[in-house]
Amino acid sequence: MAADECNIRVVARFRPLNDSEERAGSKSVVKFPADQDETVLISGKVYVFDKVFRPDSTQEKVYNEAAKEIVKDVLSGYNGTIFAYGQTSSGKTHTMEGVMNSNDHQGIIPRIVQDIFNHIYTLDANLQFQIKISYFEIYLDKIRDLLDVSKTNLAVHEDKNRVPYVKVK
Repeated sequence: MAADECNIRVVARFRPLNDSEERAGSKSVVKFPADQDETVLISGKVYVFDKVFRPDSTQEKVYNEAAKEIVKDVLSGYNGTIFAYGQTSSGKTHTMEGVMNSNDHQGIIPRIVQDIFNHIYTLDANLQFQIKISYFEIYLDKIRDLLDVSKTNLAVHEDKNRVPYVKVK
């Protein structure tokens, strides 16, 4: 990570209207000022982010501009987190997963996996790798691991330095 970069970036991704919204005649309330990719207007209020992705942004563009550098840092030995936040149906799954069997429409997660394994394949075949991935959902004060089909509520613990963590199975 370059010295002049911040450790945390906040991006806003506005998904396109889905089929049912279009059939209902829904319209977006968000305005995107021309020539500005950090600003949106909602009900006359200006909101500024590190980056704004408009509804016509491709999954590839979102990945390349919001996540790819995090993956590069992870491959250099750093921890990386992508935190998707939003109300129900706001586009978190669209952004993070996308359409799994479509190269053009796959989201951030399958692109991360592809980049990590492409990197591994370029290295010495005798090297061993351990990859740990967490995919949590916090909903109505319940935490669950989206990679665990049991849908068990997980507890938050603290380590000896009082740093919180979620223990997975």
